[in-house]
Amino acid sequence: MATHVEQKKCDENMEKCYENYILIDVGANLTNKKYSRDLDSVIQRAKDSGVQKIMVTGTSVKASKEALRLTRIYPNTLYSTAGIHPHDAKSYTDESWEELRHLAENLECVAIGECGLDYNRNFSEPEDQRTVFRKHIELAIELNKPLFVHERDAHEDLIEILDKFKGKLPPVLIHCFTGSSESALIYLERGFYIGLTGYLCKDKSDTGIRKLLRMVRFP
Repeated sequence: MATHVEQKKCDENMEKCYENYILIDVGANLTNKKYSRDLDSVIQRAKDSGVQKIMVTGTSVKASKEALRLTRIYPNTLYSTAGIHPHDAKSYTDESWEELRHLAENLECVAIGECGLDYNRNFSEPEDQRTVFRKHIELAIELNKPLFVHERDAHEDLIEILDKFKGKLPPVLIHCFTGSSESALIYLERGFYIGLTGYLCKDKSDTGIRKLLRMVRFP
């Protein structure tokens, strides 16, 4: 248990952090119905904790539409993404893609995704996932918006696809990273961003995020 002095020092350090950095939650699933009753208080607690902006994740056309709707209820605080999660790649149609494109063109939509590859469960066939992922990349390049990527057990295929767009890619965030430190370093070498979540507290291995954080020096 931290002493009073240690806690005070910790609080002071956090205040300095808030002064020097803009804290942004880049992957909030606020479209989940669990938040329907207390969304105001959830957002206020985030603000009280120093989070200034929140990106609401779009994982389907329906969720992307809801994410955009929320940005207009909480302007300048919530922003949205527009995408189809690899689990739902099988639901892709030309009509739904045009609807997603329309959502992505809005100013409040600041990234394309959540998109990518997930071979852990293969809720959608890998080939369908790859096809839909390429569509997201092309849209991100066209609209010049960052790419919000999900990857699980699909590192090699993901890199192969992204490398085909080398020199054209907008900023790329590998969201909720759960892979090995070696995979993370390959992403970092390409200039991609790595998203860390609460999974860090669950992963007790010495091959993934914990190892990475010891290897990489941050400013």
